[in-house]
Amino acid sequence: MIDIRQMHEEDADAVRQVDAIAFGVWWKQLRREVTDLPVRTRASVLSCLEKDPGGCFVAEEDGRVVGIIFSRTWGCVGWFGPLAVSPECQGRGIGQQLIAASLDYLRRNGGIIGLETMPESPYNLGLYLRLGFQARLPTFFLSKQLDRPGSDALQTAVWSSAGDRLQERWLAHLREVTARIYPGLDYSKEIVTTARRGLGETLVLTDGARAVGFSTLWLVAAREGWGDELAGLHVSALDPDHTDEESFYALIQASEALARLHVKVALTIPVNSGHTWAVEHLLRWGYRVDRSMVRMVLKGTGTGPGTDRYVNLSRWAG
Repeated sequence: MIDIRQMHEEDADAVRQVDAIAFGVWWKQLRREVTDLPVRTRASVLSCLEKDPGGCFVAEEDGRVVGIIFSRTWGCVGWFGPLAVSPECQGRGIGQQLIAASLDYLRRNGGIIGLETMPESPYNLGLYLRLGFQARLPTFFLSKQLDRPGSDALQTAVWSSAGDRLQERWLAHLREVTARIYPGLDYSKEIVTTARRGLGETLVLTDGARAVGFSTLWLVAAREGWGDELAGLHVSALDPDHTDEESFYALIQASEALARLHVKVALTIPVNSGHTWAVEHLLRWGYRVDRSMVRMVLKGTGTGPGTDRYVNLSRWAG
């Protein structure tokens, strides 16, 4: 008998194991890796749980966790992932039960419901299509090798150096920024949790007293002992009125400088290909596509594919 229940902090170690075992199959078969996939860090699992605890679930059988799903809401934008089921329990509809629990949670939020999945997994693509998700434009992971560490001076404000009152003002400004990109979009919890969990740093671009853009970088690996030498831009956005080459370059240059200061050898940036202006500029500045994900939207919760010139960098996957 499978029991779908909310995830709790004490489930963290079981969640880490299910995630590593389930995605380990993809890791070895599709990526042709020979070593086992490292487990997620506890900080990674707990940060995902902290952001939307009411939307994170486990599937339990005889007291053992055999499936997991995380949900995430960014204001009116919601998505789920990762979703994982232990290999010996797959084919029994557990994944669909977990998805149903997540969708019940995400529907209360209103707005877009989506996900991103691996294009090399036809099973996942077929499952999501049958559940009513429609394919949209892909999300690219662009990366760039960084020069050796130097004495870069950051040309943006730093979140951790600001006091509580200034941080609150910045959050209010940045909610206005993202709402101008997509009404109701809000990345606040990503900035706050990144700081609280010690996952990285947020750089804030200002125009006078107002925050007009930001980049949140993750400077610690999500999996134990794997990717420690890399930095990842987690989320980033720029006010449409400040979306020009100079402002965007300032954010990217500051992100690269911060990564170098932390002795990272490369920076990875996720960007949906619908944001054509941002993609074109990143390619011009030396970034190259490493891999891609298929973005999907639940039918009836979002408009069809389109392109724009916004800077709105993120991925719909945990």
